Amino acid sequence: METILGAVGSLIAGLLRSLAFYSVFYAIGSVALKLLTLGRYPRFMHMREDARRGFPEFELVALFGLLCTIGLVVLLARAV
Repeated sequence: METILGAVGSLIAGLLRSLAFYSVFYAIGSVALKLLTLGRYPRFMHMREDARRGFPEFELVALFGLLCTIGLVVLLARAV
């Protein structure tokens, strides 16, 4: 029984982790890239057309958002 509960807990933790990565960090990365590229990237229509092949650009934007968040935390830690 403990093994099943551990597996379910691990599954829920994995889902929450991916939800946080793909939703929160994508939003941060999307805004940062829109500001950095003056609104040219990420192109949402292009991503909708490539939805069948997966979302490598989606993951890269989320990764950029994660890097922006880490950079902001480091800058704030240095300021304090």
